[in-house]
Amino acid sequence: MNDSATARTAVAFADLPGWDAAEAEALLNGLARHLPPAVRERPHQARWLGLLADRLARPIRAPRAFVEETFVPLRIEAPGFLTGYYEPMIRASRVREGAFQTPLYRRPPDLVRVTPPRADLPGDGTFARRLADGRLVPYPDRGAIAAGALDGMGLELAFFADPVDAFFAQIQGSARLVFPDGSETRIGYHGKTGHPYTAIGRVMIDRGLLPDGGATMQTIRAALAAAPERIAEILGANHSYVFFRERPSMGPEAGPIAGGGVPLIPMRSLAVDRAHIGLGTPVFVETTLPRSGPHNGITIAEDTGSAIVGPARGDLFIGSGDAAGAIAGELKSAARLTLIVPRRALV
Repeated sequence: MNDSATARTAVAFADLPGWDAAEAEALLNGLARHLPPAVRERPHQARWLGLLADRLARPIRAPRAFVEETFVPLRIEAPGFLTGYYEPMIRASRVREGAFQTPLYRRPPDLVRVTPPRADLPGDGTFARRLADGRLVPYPDRGAIAAGALDGMGLELAFFADPVDAFFAQIQGSARLVFPDGSETRIGYHGKTGHPYTAIGRVMIDRGLLPDGGATMQTIRAALAAAPERIAEILGANHSYVFFRERPSMGPEAGPIAGGGVPLIPMRSLAVDRAHIGLGTPVFVETTLPRSGPHNGITIAEDTGSAIVGPARGDLFIGSGDAAGAIAGELKSAARLTLIVPRRALV
Protein backbone atom coordinates (compact mmCIF):
# COMPACT_ATOMS: atom_id res chain seq x y z
CA MET A 1 0.00 0.00 0.00
CA ASN A 2 1.34 3.44 -0.90
CA ASP A 3 -0.01 6.70 0.52
CA SER A 4 0.91 9.18 -2.23
CA ALA A 5 -0.38 12.19 -0.32
CA THR A 6 2.18 11.72 2.41
CA ALA A 7 4.76 9.64 0.49
CA ARG A 8 4.55 6.73 2.95
CA THR A 9 4.52 3.04 2.05
CA ALA A 10 3.29 0.20 4.24
CA VAL A 11 5.99 -2.42 4.85
CA ALA A 12 6.31 -5.55 6.99
CA PHE A 13 7.89 -5.61 10.43
CA ALA A 14 10.32 -8.14 8.96
CA ASP A 15 11.60 -5.34 6.72
CA LEU A 16 12.85 -3.39 9.76
CA PRO A 17 16.49 -4.38 10.45
CA GLY A 18 16.90 -5.64 14.00
CA TRP A 19 13.19 -5.73 14.78
CA ASP A 20 12.65 -8.09 17.74
CA ALA A 21 10.81 -8.48 21.04
CA ALA A 22 13.03 -5.91 22.79
CA GLU A 23 12.14 -3.30 20.18
CA ALA A 24 8.44 -4.11 20.57
CA GLU A 25 8.74 -3.59 24.33
CA ALA A 26 10.57 -0.30 23.77
CA LEU A 27 7.71 0.81 21.53
CA LEU A 28 5.05 -0.01 24.11
CA ASN A 29 7.03 1.54 26.97
CA GLY A 30 7.44 4.70 24.93
CA LEU A 31 3.75 4.92 24.10
CA ALA A 32 2.81 4.38 27.75
CA ARG A 33 4.62 7.59 28.66
CA HIS A 34 2.32 9.56 26.34
CA LEU A 35 -1.02 8.22 27.53
CA PRO A 36 -3.28 10.09 29.99
CA PRO A 37 -2.81 11.12 32.69
CA ALA A 38 0.94 11.23 32.03
CA VAL A 39 0.52 13.77 29.24
CA ARG A 40 -2.56 15.88 28.70
CA GLU A 41 -3.92 16.11 25.17
CA ARG A 42 -1.77 18.45 23.08
CA PRO A 43 -2.56 19.94 19.66
CA HIS A 44 0.40 18.28 17.95
CA GLN A 45 0.09 14.84 19.52
CA ALA A 46 -0.70 11.96 17.21
CA ARG A 47 -4.48 11.92 16.96
CA TRP A 48 -4.65 8.14 17.19
CA LEU A 49 -3.13 7.89 20.68
CA GLY A 50 -6.58 7.85 22.27
CA LEU A 51 -7.62 4.85 20.15
CA LEU A 52 -5.41 2.50 22.12
CA ALA A 53 -5.29 4.19 25.51
CA ASP A 54 -7.50 1.63 27.30
CA ARG A 55 -5.75 -1.39 25.78
CA LEU A 56 -2.23 -0.10 26.44
CA ALA A 57 -3.10 0.61 30.06
CA ARG A 58 -3.55 -3.13 30.66
CA PRO A 59 -0.72 -5.71 30.88
CA ILE A 60 0.33 -7.16 27.52
CA ARG A 61 1.67 -10.71 27.79
CA ALA A 62 3.19 -11.03 24.32
CA PRO A 63 4.43 -7.55 23.36
CA ARG A 64 5.86 -8.45 19.97
CA ALA A 65 2.76 -10.33 18.81
CA PHE A 66 0.52 -7.53 20.08
CA VAL A 67 2.50 -4.83 18.25
CA GLU A 68 2.61 -6.78 15.00
CA GLU A 69 -1.13 -7.46 15.12
CA THR A 70 -2.10 -3.93 16.16
CA PHE A 71 0.29 -1.69 14.25
CA VAL A 72 1.63 -1.31 10.73
CA PRO A 73 4.98 0.24 9.69
CA LEU A 74 4.68 3.14 7.23
CA ARG A 75 8.01 3.95 5.62
CA ILE A 76 8.57 7.61 4.77
CA GLU A 77 9.78 7.66 1.18
CA ALA A 78 11.47 11.06 1.38
CA PRO A 79 15.25 10.88 1.96
CA GLY A 80 15.90 11.02 5.70
CA PHE A 81 18.54 12.96 7.59
CA LEU A 82 19.49 12.53 11.24
CA THR A 83 21.41 14.73 13.63
CA GLY A 84 21.89 14.35 17.36
CA TYR A 85 21.41 16.47 20.46
CA TYR A 86 22.20 16.07 24.12
CA GLU A 87 21.89 17.65 27.55
CA PRO A 88 25.03 19.65 28.36
CA MET A 89 26.34 19.75 31.92
CA ILE A 90 27.61 23.29 32.42
CA ARG A 91 29.27 25.15 35.29
CA ALA A 92 27.16 28.15 36.22
CA SER A 93 26.42 30.60 39.03
CA ARG A 94 23.19 31.97 40.44
CA VAL A 95 24.82 35.41 40.71
CA ARG A 96 27.08 37.43 38.44
CA GLU A 97 30.53 37.16 39.97
CA GLY A 98 34.09 36.38 38.96
CA ALA A 99 34.24 34.60 35.62
CA PHE A 100 30.46 34.08 35.52
CA GLN A 101 29.39 37.09 33.46
CA THR A 102 27.20 35.76 30.63
CA PRO A 103 23.51 35.57 31.58
CA LEU A 104 20.88 33.14 30.40
CA TYR A 105 17.36 34.52 30.74
CA ARG A 106 13.92 33.41 31.84
CA ARG A 107 11.04 34.12 29.47
CA PRO A 108 10.14 37.83 29.59
CA PRO A 109 6.55 38.67 30.56
CA ASP A 110 6.08 40.80 27.43
CA LEU A 111 6.96 37.91 25.08
CA VAL A 112 3.76 36.43 23.66
CA ARG A 113 2.85 33.63 21.29
CA VAL A 114 0.99 34.86 18.21
CA THR A 115 -1.75 32.85 16.54
CA PRO A 116 -2.31 32.85 13.68
CA PRO A 117 1.23 33.77 12.59
CA ARG A 118 1.74 37.28 11.24
CA ALA A 119 3.77 38.12 8.15
CA ASP A 120 5.02 41.39 9.67
CA LEU A 121 6.87 39.50 12.41
CA PRO A 122 10.28 37.86 11.87
CA GLY A 123 10.88 34.16 11.39
CA ASP A 124 7.76 32.06 11.49
CA GLY A 125 5.71 34.99 12.77
CA THR A 126 4.64 33.28 16.00
CA PHE A 127 6.47 35.29 18.70
CA ALA A 128 6.31 39.03 19.43
CA ARG A 129 6.71 41.67 22.11
CA ARG A 130 3.42 43.08 23.42
CA LEU A 131 3.78 46.76 24.19
CA ALA A 132 1.86 48.54 26.96
CA ASP A 133 -0.65 49.85 24.41
CA GLY A 134 -1.31 46.31 23.13
CA ARG A 135 0.61 46.57 19.89
CA LEU A 136 2.74 43.61 18.79
CA VAL A 137 6.27 44.30 17.55
CA PRO A 138 9.31 42.13 16.82
CA TYR A 139 11.16 41.04 19.95
CA PRO A 140 14.80 42.20 20.32
CA ASP A 141 17.16 39.78 18.62
CA ARG A 142 20.30 38.12 20.02
CA GLY A 143 22.51 41.12 19.34
CA ALA A 144 20.15 43.52 21.08
CA ILE A 145 19.82 41.19 24.08
CA ALA A 146 23.61 40.89 24.32
CA ALA A 147 23.77 44.69 24.26
CA GLY A 148 21.45 44.94 27.28
CA ALA A 149 17.87 44.96 25.94
CA LEU A 150 16.70 42.88 28.94
CA ASP A 151 18.84 44.54 31.60
CA GLY A 152 16.99 45.57 34.74
CA MET A 153 14.07 43.16 34.24
CA GLY A 154 15.35 40.61 36.77
CA LEU A 155 15.15 37.76 34.26
CA GLU A 156 18.63 36.31 34.78
CA LEU A 157 18.27 32.58 35.44
CA ALA A 158 22.00 31.86 35.75
CA PHE A 159 25.39 33.18 34.68
CA PHE A 160 27.97 31.29 32.59
CA ALA A 161 31.72 31.64 32.47
CA ASP A 162 31.79 30.88 28.73
CA PRO A 163 29.36 32.58 26.31
CA VAL A 164 29.77 29.61 23.96
CA ASP A 165 28.38 27.33 26.68
CA ALA A 166 25.34 29.58 26.98
CA PHE A 167 24.90 29.54 23.22
CA PHE A 168 25.04 25.74 22.96
CA ALA A 169 22.57 25.39 25.82
CA GLN A 170 20.17 27.32 23.59
CA ILE A 171 20.93 25.15 20.58
CA GLN A 172 20.27 21.99 22.60
CA GLY A 173 17.18 23.48 24.27
CA SER A 174 18.12 22.16 27.70
CA ALA A 175 21.04 21.84 30.11
CA ARG A 176 22.00 20.61 33.53
CA LEU A 177 23.63 23.42 35.49
CA VAL A 178 26.24 22.67 38.13
CA PHE A 179 26.77 25.45 40.69
CA PRO A 180 29.94 26.20 42.69
CA ASP A 181 28.47 24.62 45.85
CA GLY A 182 27.90 21.32 43.98
CA SER A 183 24.14 21.68 43.65
CA GLU A 184 22.47 21.15 40.28
CA THR A 185 19.34 22.17 38.43
CA ARG A 186 17.86 21.38 35.05
CA ILE A 187 16.69 24.07 32.66
CA GLY A 188 14.51 23.67 29.59
CA TYR A 189 13.17 25.63 26.65
CA HIS A 190 10.50 28.22 27.43
CA GLY A 191 10.06 30.30 24.30
CA LYS A 192 12.14 32.22 21.82
CA THR A 193 12.36 35.66 20.25
CA GLY A 194 11.01 34.39 16.94
CA HIS A 195 13.90 35.60 14.81
CA PRO A 196 15.14 33.10 12.18
CA TYR A 197 17.61 30.45 13.29
CA THR A 198 21.00 30.59 11.54
CA ALA A 199 23.50 27.74 11.84
CA ILE A 200 26.77 29.33 12.96
CA GLY A 201 28.76 26.44 11.47
CA ARG A 202 27.75 27.66 8.01
CA VAL A 203 28.60 31.23 9.03
CA MET A 204 32.05 30.16 10.20
CA ILE A 205 32.69 28.31 6.94
CA ASP A 206 31.63 31.34 4.90
CA ARG A 207 33.91 33.59 6.97
CA GLY A 208 36.92 31.36 6.70
CA LEU A 209 37.05 30.00 10.25
CA LEU A 210 36.23 26.43 9.24
CA PRO A 211 36.76 24.37 6.08
CA ASP A 212 33.78 23.53 3.92
CA GLY A 213 31.98 20.52 5.41
CA GLY A 214 33.99 20.74 8.62
CA ALA A 215 31.41 22.14 11.03
CA THR A 216 30.72 19.99 14.08
CA MET A 217 30.10 21.11 17.62
CA GLN A 218 33.67 20.18 18.48
CA THR A 219 35.27 22.06 15.58
CA ILE A 220 33.05 25.08 16.19
CA ARG A 221 34.10 25.23 19.84
CA ALA A 222 37.77 24.79 18.97
CA ALA A 223 37.70 27.51 16.32
CA LEU A 224 35.95 29.98 18.63
CA ALA A 225 38.39 29.20 21.45
CA ALA A 226 41.22 30.01 19.04
CA ALA A 227 39.61 33.31 17.99
CA PRO A 228 37.90 34.71 21.12
CA GLU A 229 37.76 38.19 19.60
CA ARG A 230 35.24 36.85 17.04
CA ILE A 231 32.89 35.07 19.44
CA ALA A 232 30.38 37.94 19.71
CA GLU A 233 30.38 38.41 15.94
CA ILE A 234 29.80 34.73 15.17
CA LEU A 235 27.20 34.06 17.86
CA GLY A 236 25.37 37.25 16.91
CA ALA A 237 24.90 35.96 13.36
CA ASN A 238 22.18 33.71 14.77
CA HIS A 239 19.50 36.28 15.59
CA SER A 240 17.31 33.72 17.35
CA TYR A 241 17.44 33.70 21.16
CA VAL A 242 15.95 31.00 23.40
CA PHE A 243 14.57 31.52 26.92
CA PHE A 244 14.57 28.96 29.72
CA ARG A 245 12.88 27.88 32.91
CA GLU A 246 13.93 25.47 35.62
CA ARG A 247 12.51 22.01 35.15
CA PRO A 248 12.07 19.15 37.61
CA SER A 249 14.51 16.27 37.48
CA MET A 250 13.00 12.89 36.62
CA GLY A 251 16.08 11.09 37.92
CA PRO A 252 19.67 10.80 36.72
CA GLU A 253 18.90 8.18 34.06
CA ALA A 254 16.18 10.22 32.33
CA GLY A 255 16.88 13.29 30.29
CA PRO A 256 15.23 16.70 30.45
CA ILE A 257 11.53 17.29 29.81
CA ALA A 258 10.82 17.33 26.08
CA GLY A 259 8.41 19.40 24.05
CA GLY A 260 6.00 16.46 24.26
CA GLY A 261 5.83 16.84 28.05
CA VAL A 262 7.76 13.69 28.98
CA PRO A 263 11.41 13.17 29.99
CA LEU A 264 13.73 12.36 27.11
CA ILE A 265 15.19 8.83 27.02
CA PRO A 266 18.71 8.41 25.59
CA MET A 267 18.68 6.84 22.11
CA ARG A 268 14.89 6.39 22.26
CA SER A 269 13.62 10.00 21.99
CA LEU A 270 13.45 11.77 18.66
CA ALA A 271 12.85 15.42 17.79
CA VAL A 272 10.76 15.79 14.64
CA ASP A 273 8.90 18.32 12.55
CA ARG A 274 5.48 18.08 14.15
CA ALA A 275 3.88 19.43 10.97
CA HIS A 276 4.62 15.96 9.56
CA ILE A 277 4.85 13.61 12.56
CA GLY A 278 2.59 13.81 15.60
CA LEU A 279 4.24 13.77 19.01
CA GLY A 280 3.97 10.34 20.61
CA THR A 281 4.38 8.49 17.30
CA PRO A 282 6.83 5.55 17.30
CA VAL A 283 9.49 5.97 14.61
CA PHE A 284 11.85 3.19 13.58
CA VAL A 285 15.20 4.76 12.69
CA GLU A 286 17.83 3.21 10.41
CA THR A 287 21.07 5.19 10.30
CA THR A 288 24.79 5.19 11.03
CA LEU A 289 26.24 6.62 14.24
CA PRO A 290 29.67 8.22 14.45
CA ARG A 291 32.22 6.03 16.24
CA SER A 292 29.95 2.96 16.39
CA GLY A 293 28.52 2.32 12.91
CA PRO A 294 25.02 1.11 11.87
CA HIS A 295 22.19 1.79 14.30
CA ASN A 296 18.58 0.63 13.98
CA GLY A 297 15.86 0.95 16.57
CA ILE A 298 12.57 2.29 17.83
CA THR A 299 12.33 5.90 18.94
CA ILE A 300 9.34 7.97 20.00
CA ALA A 301 8.65 11.40 18.50
CA GLU A 302 8.81 13.50 21.66
CA ASP A 303 10.45 16.82 20.86
CA THR A 304 10.83 19.55 18.24
CA GLY A 305 13.47 22.05 17.19
CA SER A 306 13.82 25.13 15.00
CA ALA A 307 16.25 23.35 12.67
CA ILE A 308 14.21 20.13 12.44
CA VAL A 309 12.16 20.71 9.31
CA GLY A 310 10.79 18.20 6.82
CA PRO A 311 8.90 14.89 6.68
CA ALA A 312 11.97 12.68 7.23
CA ARG A 313 14.13 14.93 9.41
CA GLY A 314 15.05 13.68 12.87
CA ASP A 315 17.21 14.75 15.81
CA LEU A 316 18.12 11.87 18.12
CA PHE A 317 18.58 12.52 21.85
CA ILE A 318 21.90 10.90 22.75
CA GLY A 319 22.02 11.51 26.52
CA SER A 320 23.65 13.83 29.06
CA GLY A 321 27.22 15.00 29.54
CA ASP A 322 30.38 15.26 27.47
CA ALA A 323 30.42 11.70 26.11
CA ALA A 324 26.92 12.11 24.70
CA GLY A 325 27.89 15.54 23.40
CA ALA A 326 30.83 14.10 21.48
CA ILE A 327 28.50 11.77 19.58
CA ALA A 328 25.72 14.33 19.13
CA GLY A 329 28.16 16.90 17.79
CA GLU A 330 29.34 14.57 15.03
CA LEU A 331 26.04 12.94 14.07
CA LYS A 332 25.01 14.05 10.58
CA SER A 333 23.85 10.94 8.79
CA ALA A 334 21.47 9.78 6.12
CA ALA A 335 18.56 7.89 7.67
CA ARG A 336 15.43 5.97 6.82
CA LEU A 337 12.43 6.70 9.03
CA THR A 338 9.43 4.40 9.37
CA LEU A 339 6.36 5.41 11.37
CA ILE A 340 4.59 2.71 13.40
CA VAL A 341 0.89 3.49 13.52
CA PRO A 342 -2.23 1.51 14.56
CA ARG A 343 -4.07 -0.26 11.79
CA ARG A 344 -7.31 1.30 13.05
CA ALA A 345 -5.89 4.76 12.39
CA LEU A 346 -5.70 3.92 8.67
CA VAL A 347 -9.38 3.04 8.36
